[in-house]
Amino acid sequence: MHSRLPPLEAQPGEQEVERVICASLAWDRNGVYATMEDIREHALRHNPAVGIHVALLYQSGWFLHWAEGPKQAVRTLFDRIRQDPRHHDQTVVHHSRGRRLLMTPWSMLLSPSSETPEQFGRRVLALREQMKRGRQYAPTSVVRQLMMPMRLPQAQSLPDPEAYHRVVVCAAYGNGAFGLVHWLAQQHSLPKESRRLAGESDLDSGSDYVEFMVGEHPCRVIAVARSNLASGLHRSLVPDWRFLVLLFSADMKRNEALLDRVRLAFQDIHRAPELIGMAPDAATRARVEQSTRPHGLRFLDGGLVHDSDSEAIWKSIAARLEQVGEPRRTAWDTVSSFIPL
Repeated sequence: MHSRLPPLEAQPGEQEVERVICASLAWDRNGVYATMEDIREHALRHNPAVGIHVALLYQSGWFLHWAEGPKQAVRTLFDRIRQDPRHHDQTVVHHSRGRRLLMTPWSMLLSPSSETPEQFGRRVLALREQMKRGRQYAPTSVVRQLMMPMRLPQAQSLPDPEAYHRVVVCAAYGNGAFGLVHWLAQQHSLPKESRRLAGESDLDSGSDYVEFMVGEHPCRVIAVARSNLASGLHRSLVPDWRFLVLLFSADMKRNEALLDRVRLAFQDIHRAPELIGMAPDAATRARVEQSTRPHGLRFLDGGLVHDSDSEAIWKSIAARLEQVGEPRRTAWDTVSSFIPL
């Protein structure tokens, strides 16, 4: 059984927004990133004025369009989307009302995949059929199930394949987070997955992940570029992370810049992951603690670890995972009946 979580209702003082995710097939699968940039330019000219925030995602010939905002504005937007000649066969895979989850006007993700459009389409149709039967999933769960589904065979037999540990790693400097994912993939002889993300104006940056079992539980370790840690799409996913591991450097200016992004990523979210901090030496750890204390950030001590020592980084993370038990479940099946747009 899925855990029965509330459908992210708006809290007192918060504006209730319409949340819609729609999948559609692209006519032209060449030059997709340029197409997404064109859509971004148009969206940023028109959407913010009417309170709409959007995440646009692409994989295997499919667009996934997630929009939030006032009810009528969102419905008007999807009326325009249906008439866009760049795609066809629009299918709603999520529709709910509640608190805003996309905190920035725009973000986008491009997901390289060897999957065929038909394989991706089967997941779209499965979600659609569940909606018709009165069950759906949180928007972030829909995004994961379509764009980055858990692939481990052991996870597919579990009651909730969405219930797995999500550990996100970000480095203040260098490529230590991505090095960790690469090292874990080699250790487990498993492939790593890569994604490209971008926000309103920044250039795209990468995110890699690898999946493997930790004891009886599936685990996904995700490397996130510090430049995109606070993007709208990442911020929507933050409440589903179990740990956010920060790899600090000896350069406090870089550490401060990373902490600024963490504070922004945590702003206005309904649940924050536990922070694990790792520093190269005791002096850096002390300076980071002193810097974060006024802002209310609290870290679990990950030890004195250099950001290039992947084995030591993972050993520290694995020890924390042993203490938390079962993964959090993020799917919810307590929604109203399907509402066609």
